Amino acid sequence: MASNEIQYNDIIKHIITNSLFTERQIYVLYNKFSRRSPPDRISKGAYYRQLKQSEQKVVGVLYSLIILRYLNMIDTGTFHTIEVILDNTSHLMERIKRDTISQNDSRNVISLLDEIIQKLIHQK
Repeated sequence: MASNEIQYNDIIKHIITNSLFTERQIYVLYNKFSRRSPPDRISKGAYYRQLKQSEQKVVGVLYSLIILRYLNMIDTGTFHTIEVILDNTSHLMERIKRDTISQNDSRNVISLLDEIIQKLIHQK
C-alpha cells in the first residue's frame, strides 16, 4: 500500500466483516508489517496482546488452508481463483484511491466477490 495507511472503503470493510479478523486486528497486523511503532492511542500491553492474537489467527488460517487442501476440500483451481481475486482487488484498490470507481461499481464488486466465494464453497 503506497500511502502506508489502510484505505478503508466499502469493499475493504466488507472483506474485513466477512473475515476472521476485526478491523483492529487488521490494523495491528498492518502496523507491524509496515514496521511502524505501536500507536499512542493503544496501550503497549493491549497492542502486543492483540498482535499475538492476530498472528495466531493468521497461523490458524494458513493451517486451515493446508488441511482443507489435503482433504481435497479445496483444489488447486481454488487457489488460482483466490490469486486472481487478490490481483484484481489490488488493481481495484488503486482505482479507488484515484477516485475512478463509482459507488455502484463498488457494490457490484462486493456482489461478485460474494458470488465467487459461494461458488468456491459449493463447487463439489
